[in-house]
Amino acid sequence: MSTTSKRDRSPPPSSGEPSSSSSSTGPLSKRRKLSSPAPADPYPDSACTSAAAAAAKRKAKRDLLSPLSDEILLRILNFLPPSYLVALAPVSRRFYALTSDSQVWKALYYDNFVRPRALRIPGFRDGAGGAGAGATPAGFRGEELSQPVDWKKQYKVRHKWAGGRCTAWSLRLDDDEEEGGNEEENEEEGKEYAEAEAEAEAEAEETKTQGRRRMLIKIAGTTIITADGAKGLCAWQSNTMRRGNLLARVGLGEGAVPSCIAVEQVGADRGVLDVVLGFVDGSFGVWRLYTRERKLAKRYRHEKSSNGELVEIVYSHPYLLTATGTVVVSLYTFDIPNPGEEEKGRTGILSEYSDSDSDDEDDPGRGHSKEELPAPYLLTSLNSHTSRPPLALSIRRTALTTIASIAYTCSTLQGWAIGVQDLHVRQHAGRIRSLPEVTTTRIAYTTPMGFGKASHFQLTPPPTPRRQEREVADGPTSSSSSSSSSRFSEPGPTCLRYTHPYLLATLPDNTLMLYMCTSNASLLSISPGIRLWGHTSGISDAQITRRGKVVSVSSRGGEMRAWELEGLSRLGSQRSVEIRPDVSALQGSSAAEGFQDAGDVASPDDWRKSVGFTDEVLVVLNEGSHGSRATMMVYDFR
Repeated sequence: MSTTSKRDRSPPPSSGEPSSSSSSTGPLSKRRKLSSPAPADPYPDSACTSAAAAAAKRKAKRDLLSPLSDEILLRILNFLPPSYLVALAPVSRRFYALTSDSQVWKALYYDNFVRPRALRIPGFRDGAGGAGAGATPAGFRGEELSQPVDWKKQYKVRHKWAGGRCTAWSLRLDDDEEEGGNEEENEEEGKEYAEAEAEAEAEAEETKTQGRRRMLIKIAGTTIITADGAKGLCAWQSNTMRRGNLLARVGLGEGAVPSCIAVEQVGADRGVLDVVLGFVDGSFGVWRLYTRERKLAKRYRHEKSSNGELVEIVYSHPYLLTATGTVVVSLYTFDIPNPGEEEKGRTGILSEYSDSDSDDEDDPGRGHSKEELPAPYLLTSLNSHTSRPPLALSIRRTALTTIASIAYTCSTLQGWAIGVQDLHVRQHAGRIRSLPEVTTTRIAYTTPMGFGKASHFQLTPPPTPRRQEREVADGPTSSSSSSSSSRFSEPGPTCLRYTHPYLLATLPDNTLMLYMCTSNASLLSISPGIRLWGHTSGISDAQITRRGKVVSVSSRGGEMRAWELEGLSRLGSQRSVEIRPDVSALQGSSAAEGFQDAGDVASPDDWRKSVGFTDEVLVVLNEGSHGSRATMMVYDFR
């Protein structure tokens, strides 16, 4: 009791001392409190390492991903951006398979490339496209596609197009390559054609040297078609970088100089293409390419025409549309009923001419004789005295009719304009085997251009052959010659491309002009033009697809640009993408030499460039003066 009372009577602690009960236990307790923290670890790194290892071991025991099914993981992967999917692919085989799922990339493809372009279309937000973020438009569902689509590959290709990134390699066409096995047959065919054209040999020889340097190029799928007077008609494979990728070759005959080319895909799954060539002497021919068999079979060869050189040609079986430099447009059909005795007499010459070319025992298309075409029937022929090149032709099909379109350049008092004429062709309703007829014709014009800054250009379009003949006949001092030259003093487009509904014109001021055509059974109209900027030099060639993708190439410097023009509500802010291949991968290779040649600064007369492209491949033909240094650059976006 006394001890307790003494402890109770002890004075209270001062304000500077702690008031806790532990502070009243004496000085030993205070020293124990100061030394209570654990001593510092002399090896902190080893402690952290051991702690991390223990934590990793505990996490390893709790694997949350392996028990999940593939369906749940795919649901999770649908929320990840493409960069995360690419990073997860090498984790394991399971993740590689899951991140490569076609449905995952299909949704990404739609969200990144389809929906933004669809939202530009007026009325899309109010229609089916605004039904929700996950709505899929009609025609984009996988079950409606005839063949399975690798959506990851498609996304990769579109992503590279959007950034202008690709790999490039070259093919020098003037080098000796392995032939496709048709050399002997082609020699015999060339002899027969030379005999049939004996009377025109002198005239063809004059244009032979000049025409051989004009090489034509077209691309369809992974097949590249080239044609010129020296090597004839050739088919190349574009999905390989090795030399000797020549599929087939066929001679065109002595003195035959091609001036225009068109390609139609007969069956993509069968690897069959129809190639149509127009020639300087006004003739044309149809060949069929069998890519799997590596053969070119001749289907038909037309005789020469007095209308002059063919400058444009388009083929969509059974219709063939041609145009000459004097703006004479002819529409043919190969689908004709059994002709009577009168029609046989009228077409006997053409049939005999066609049969003479197919009597060769070693004809590469001997096994495909059933593919030979009869002599075509001329449906209509149009002649214009006020129109001039450049021209563009197109054939498209609708539910009831086939529409053949002609786009041409014409001069007005205000400058120049572009006209479009549609020919509606259809069969008789009550007749099954009857010749089609042109039932309706529609014409529309663009707004004339020539005022303002455009009127100060002193560039004159090349004169038409008809104008040249008139100037030579009248003399340089005649009044008709001076008046004719004044009519064509205004500048016009250097190139026209028409793929409905897009009408594209390249102008001398390094720009392009885009028009939208609206066509139906009773109306044809052309919207005001929209100018596309981006090129820093003259445009040598340009191509446009029915989906609104444009690729153009400059005549100097090797500049290439691409546009996505589908949906025009926000086209004012649309910018082009410059295509820049990976030059580092070209060092020390033949492609580097070809790329350097393509980028050399030269005058437009020294270089002639042609462009063709598909969804995966871009091909640019660089041809020097007089046919020298012909190089084909292949830009691969796969």
